[in-house]
Amino acid sequence: MNYIVFDMEWNQPSGRNKLITDPIKLHGEIIQIGAVKLDSSFKEADSIEFTVSPKYYTEMNHYVKELTGIRTRDLSKGEPFPAVFEKFKAWCGEDFSFITWGPDDMSVLRDNMILHGIDISNIPFCYNLQLIFNKQITKEDRQWSLASSMEKLGLPLDLACHDALNDAIYTARICAALDMKKGITEYVAPTPKVKKPPRSRYQGLISHLIAAKEISSERKDSMRCPHCNLPLVINRRLRMRNRDKVFLAACPDHGSFLVILTRKRNSENNHIYEENIYTLNEQTEGFFNKMSLKCSGRCSSKKNV
Repeated sequence: MNYIVFDMEWNQPSGRNKLITDPIKLHGEIIQIGAVKLDSSFKEADSIEFTVSPKYYTEMNHYVKELTGIRTRDLSKGEPFPAVFEKFKAWCGEDFSFITWGPDDMSVLRDNMILHGIDISNIPFCYNLQLIFNKQITKEDRQWSLASSMEKLGLPLDLACHDALNDAIYTARICAALDMKKGITEYVAPTPKVKKPPRSRYQGLISHLIAAKEISSERKDSMRCPHCNLPLVINRRLRMRNRDKVFLAACPDHGSFLVILTRKRNSENNHIYEENIYTLNEQTEGFFNKMSLKCSGRCSSKKNV
């Protein structure tokens, strides 16, 4: 059994509108992989570094550039991720586990594999060295930076940080300073956190919902009565900070309604609105008045007279 200590650097989108969301929300595209191979006794056996030419985030994010020193023109020197991944996998060998400093590298590796259609079902087990470090050294449940942990152990910081191979070497040095056999034996993998769906601020209005549909942003004000399909007359409106819109609107024949336009993205990554029409009663009117008070001073309220 060998252990592959690896670290990666990844580029980020240069703006929110450039974030890749299909087939996965890609927060980081790998541009460097550095790794150190340890044998079963945790002795260094080999090391390697790859430069990856990104497919999507081909312009260096300013923050990443400042952190790593990698420039946009450097990105063309690498190979595409699928080719690099095959070389990295061959170098790792057959029987091994991963060791990383923190959980982020494995998460980004999985995302990039999914992005390029690479099977993730056989990814080897990964030990988060931070957990072993905390259990043996700090006795604290917190995240330490790689540089801070090196300093705490009295290890030299003689290599530039935020270079994939240098950071992998630092991580391997921390392994050498810990009782890794004990750490591996006692290791307890953290339980994945189950992310709860965000609770909508409109959740309490569901029982009063009488009509719902999706509309394009170009037609977001063309609201119609759910009973006769005539245009509704807007009496009051709120422009929410999250860009949703809330209206009190009326039909001459069927009375008043609460209308909420919720801004979201469709499968083509374009902005659309979900139009929900609610019966206007004591609860829904109270909701509108409550939102109006919250919006006071930070979003616009308009009353037609």
